Amino acid sequence: DGRAKPAEYDCKVTRPFPSPGAPLNMTDPVYTLGIDYGTNSVRALVVRCSDGVELGTSVVYYPSGQQGILLDPKDHHLARQHPADYLLGLEKCVKGALAAAKKTKGFNAKRVIGLGVDTTGSSPIPVDAHNVPLASAKKWAKNLHAQCWLWKDHTSWREAAQITALAAQHRPQFIAKCGNTYSSEWFWSKIWHCRNVAPAVFTAAYSWVELCDWVPAVLAGVTDPRQVKRGICAAGHKALYSDDWGGLPDKEFLALLDPQLADLRDRLYTKAHDASQSAGNLSAAWAAKLGLPAGIPIAIGEFDVHYGAIGCGVAEGTLVKVIGTSTCDCGVVSAAKTVPDIPGICGIVPGAILPGFYGIEAGQSAVGDIFKWWVEVACEGNAGKHAKLTQQAAA
Repeated sequence: DGRAKPAEYDCKVTRPFPSPGAPLNMTDPVYTLGIDYGTNSVRALVVRCSDGVELGTSVVYYPSGQQGILLDPKDHHLARQHPADYLLGLEKCVKGALAAAKKTKGFNAKRVIGLGVDTTGSSPIPVDAHNVPLASAKKWAKNLHAQCWLWKDHTSWREAAQITALAAQHRPQFIAKCGNTYSSEWFWSKIWHCRNVAPAVFTAAYSWVELCDWVPAVLAGVTDPRQVKRGICAAGHKALYSDDWGGLPDKEFLALLDPQLADLRDRLYTKAHDASQSAGNLSAAWAAKLGLPAGIPIAIGEFDVHYGAIGCGVAEGTLVKVIGTSTCDCGVVSAAKTVPDIPGICGIVPGAILPGFYGIEAGQSAVGDIFKWWVEVACEGNAGKHAKLTQQAAA
């Protein structure tokens, strides 16, 4: 748009990245790869760095459950996903996007210099001590509580209400940054609900990792949950993390919920990072599997709407409204300023969108998801019925 951009966000490559064979000739085009995990599918996109032209895309739908979602007819609050679908979709969509990009003359996958991942959230996964999802083990494969707890799982509504009440009484600062209400869609309420309804799963889980942190860690070959580089986006907006109080909620507060949650804190993380940090580098195993150069940097994991806001050009004074599975409003304010606590806001988190800025989020959860349900279920997939009702509503 003609305005000057900060130098730190310039996409120009000034040094070669690790690549098989001879060093890159940096006068030739270079590319980046984006991977977006949605509610029903995962998508990959190859982009040319010099001008942002999209060269290849691919979409892979999750094969498990109903449109990728594991449901329970006895509990309509439940929505889970099988972590194996994430890895299957990852490999297929990246290969598909690269194959599409190869139709452009001169494209070479060896010139992909980095990749990034965004996902739904909060979508925490119970993992073992080797960062492998419990659902990957035969013992837990069919146990719904051992799967990824998808963002729209609302089974923990009672726990969320208790967290809100206890925080208001003992740690009001914890919930002041998220509109004074903790959600059943968020990290601690889901894990606490697992502890309450599936204690065997909770005990078997060495740790819990957000989907947006887990996929970059897998790509980087991280096999210890404590070594997973966590993003401030998920930590700050969903897990009550803040540097102001030393990271995650203190063990004294967590013990008010359940002493075992306090014990779990030691197996989670002590520091979360913004997008100026890398989550790691692409492992040789995944590089060979995907057909990409080993060692290229992987962006820190964030939620879809936050990285989407960056792609839309979010800046101080510019509101980005993302309309998808949910409708979400994103804004940023310089970290040098003071942002007052705002009732109804879903989070005021420094670095959650852009480094050096507070990320501020609000919106209407599940908007697109409810429209989808309306057309497919209420209207029985009948486009004519939906169109007729739309006309009546318009009148």
